[in-house]
Amino acid sequence: MILTGAASVFADRGTRSVSVEAILTAAGVSRRTFYRFYKGKEGVMEALYSVGIDALLSASRYRTRGAEGPLQAFGRCLDAYLGNAKAMGRLVYVLGGEAQNQESSLYAHRIAALDTLVEILVESTREQGIDVDPWVFRSLFLALESMTRATLQAADEGRAMTTEAVERTRRVLMRLGTAAIAGEGPGVAPLPPDPGSP
Repeated sequence: MILTGAASVFADRGTRSVSVEAILTAAGVSRRTFYRFYKGKEGVMEALYSVGIDALLSASRYRTRGAEGPLQAFGRCLDAYLGNAKAMGRLVYVLGGEAQNQESSLYAHRIAALDTLVEILVESTREQGIDVDPWVFRSLFLALESMTRATLQAADEGRAMTTEAVERTRRVLMRLGTAAIAGEGPGVAPLPPDPGSP
């Protein structure tokens, strides 16, 4: 109840101007009940963000199983990420913006999620005997994060996400992924191996 109420208030008003009182009203709970579960607004934001991140990471792990090559694994993570953004548009925009701020308690969760997404792709490609520098994947996920934010911004800050907007973002990022992971030939820099691998 508390998370549902907080989600609606944050989606409606952002994070900065929301008070605990507004969350209590939206959730229909007493102050005493609220403080049994959370220390304050930051705790609720962290809990909401963690729910979204956990769902994203679970979907990414599940979808990359059996992927045929790093590009397909990236595409499957991309689909999980964009699906999450489409389903929870405004909330992803608001909490994702908060997580960009290094002073926010969400920032550390964002970086940990990014690290885990990279690990998922590294593991997936190593299982296939392919050795790729993890920074290649990190760069792609940072581009994905940035382009998803731009897509949400263009969709009335996540209030009006469309399938067409998601597909456009997917096409752009698959082009980047293809160039970064699968591109070969004259004039294409070789795929850098993992400097930490034996």
